[in-house]
Amino acid sequence: MKRHLLMVFATLFFLNINAQNLEDLSQQLLTRQLQLKSTEEIEKKLSNLSLEQLSHSLKTDTHKKTFWINIYNAFIVKKLRSNPKDYNKRNSFFSRKNIRIANHLFSFDDIEHTILRKQKWKFGFGYITKASASNVLKSLVVSQLDSRIHFALNCGAKSCPPIRIYKGIKLESQLNKAQKEFIQSSSKIHLNSIELSKLFLWYKGDFESKSNILKLIEQNTGKDLKTKQIIYSPYLWDIDLNNYILD
Repeated sequence: MKRHLLMVFATLFFLNINAQNLEDLSQQLLTRQLQLKSTEEIEKKLSNLSLEQLSHSLKTDTHKKTFWINIYNAFIVKKLRSNPKDYNKRNSFFSRKNIRIANHLFSFDDIEHTILRKQKWKFGFGYITKASASNVLKSLVVSQLDSRIHFALNCGAKSCPPIRIYKGIKLESQLNKAQKEFIQSSSKIHLNSIELSKLFLWYKGDFESKSNILKLIEQNTGKDLKTKQIIYSPYLWDIDLNNYILD
């Protein structure tokens, strides 16, 4: 019995260390990309992970969101810095499987729409779930969609939210801060309407309803918007790799 308990404790300890190690690797990868430093060794470590290590270590949604947001943002910077012309064909850029983690290739779409958005169809405005996904992706999907990820993921465009280096222990406060600051900086209140980022249109279902969106804007701006019509700002797709906040 004692031996069994020791084995259980050792296993849990191992998994916790792995989760922290993965978070550290994702933070180091993003930090070094922003610093224009080589990430070859970090990428090698990420590539050499086993799928079992990856899925077993990223057990909680906090672990998953922290790791995958940092990974997404880091590889956006890497890919666009090395081949900015790829952005001319954005659909291909986001769907191409060229991010190697745990000896598997992922695309930006895999990370955003399948893992972090819980298998939502990219073009479904947040209302349509993808019919299928690979077993690898299914093993990594979050248990609950968190709409705040839309204020954390940076796709490289000028209109995207700024990059931050996310940490599991601070994730809730960081996501709340990212949400508030993006809403305050991108929302424009007119006499009879409110102008919002197109993120609220493209992922409307992730926020559940128009009334919930207005409530969210009210909470983060302190304005009464119940009678306001929603319009959407043009999305600026110019590449901006200097849009980050180190806090």
